[in-house]
Amino acid sequence: MNPIRVVQFGLGPIGQSCIKALLQKPGLELIGGIDIDPQKAGKDIGDICGLNKPLGIPVRDDGAAALAEWRPQVVLHTTQSFLDRIEDQLTMIIRAGAHVVSSSEELFYPFHRDPGFCERIDTLAKQHGVAVIGTGVNPGFAMDILPLCLTGICTDVQKIIVTRVVDSAQRRLPLQKKTGAGLSRQEFEEKMNTGRFGHIGLRESALAVIDTLGCPVDEIVESVEPVIAEREMTTQFLTIEPGQVAGMRQILRVKSEGQERLVLNLEVSIGAKEPHDSIEIIGEPPFSMRIDGGIFGRTATIGALINTIPKIIAAPPGLRTMMELPAPYAFLA
Repeated sequence: MNPIRVVQFGLGPIGQSCIKALLQKPGLELIGGIDIDPQKAGKDIGDICGLNKPLGIPVRDDGAAALAEWRPQVVLHTTQSFLDRIEDQLTMIIRAGAHVVSSSEELFYPFHRDPGFCERIDTLAKQHGVAVIGTGVNPGFAMDILPLCLTGICTDVQKIIVTRVVDSAQRRLPLQKKTGAGLSRQEFEEKMNTGRFGHIGLRESALAVIDTLGCPVDEIVESVEPVIAEREMTTQFLTIEPGQVAGMRQILRVKSEGQERLVLNLEVSIGAKEPHDSIEIIGEPPFSMRIDGGIFGRTATIGALINTIPKIIAAPPGLRTMMELPAPYAFLA
C-alpha cells in the first residue's frame, strides 16, 4: 500500500512537531509545507524544524498553487483557533481535493457557534469528495471524547464531572501567555473581554458531550477567573511576581431538563498543584477515573492529529466530528 501523501499547513510549534512525528511513520509521506510567514517561506522544512539535515522540501507561501502542484491526500492544518480566521484556508484546501485534519479548537464542534460556516464547509467538502475535521487534546479528547467513551458501559448517565488541571510551567510560551501568565488582574480582565483570549473550545467540548448523549440544553453557565500567584515563580520564559496572574480557572456548567448534567472544570496555571485529569460519572454504574500528572497537551495534540489521518480518509465527505469516527487509537505503521 502506498503511503498517504500529507502536507503540513502552518509551521508554528505544533506544525513543526507534527512534521517530526510524520517523518517517523512509514505509512505517511510528507510532501510539502505551507506557511504565510515571510521568514519561513523558501527555507527547507528540515531547517525550519531544527532537524539534523534538510529534507529537500522548501516551505511555500502560495498555498493554492502549492496544493495544486503537490496534490496531497490529507492536509494537517495547524494555524488559528477561530472559525472566521480559518474559513478561507479550509476552502483553499478543500478545493484542492484534500481531506483536512485541523487543530482549530472551534472546528472541533462548530455547529452552535456558526451554522453558516458549517453549511458552507460541509457543502463544499461534499462537492469535492473530501472530509474535514477538528481534533486535538482539549478539545478533542480529554474533556469530551474520553468522557463519552466511558459512558459506553453505562445504562444511565445522570451527571458527568470532568476536571483538568495543567501546570503550564513546563509548557510552551504561547500557552502560558494565552492563559494570562504575567498579566495584572486588570489586564487579564481586559483581554478576557475581547472574547479571543484564554482557553478556546470548552464550550465546544460541552456541547459535543451533551448533544451526543441526546440531552436538551436548558442553560450553559460559564465562569473564568485568574489564578493569582502567591509567590515568585519562574519558567523557561517568564518570571511571575506575587500578585500577578499565573494562569486561569474556567468552569462550565450545563443544565438539561432542570438538572445540572455536565460540569467541566479547567485550570491552566504556572505552578498548579496536583496536575491531573479526572472524570466522574454519576449514573448506572457510577464510577470515576483519574490520570495523575495529567495528559501532556502538546504531545497528545500531535498524536490526536496524526492518528486521525487514516480515519479521515475513510470518513464520508463533509464536515465531520470526532464523535462520528472510530474510537481513537494509535497509528503506528
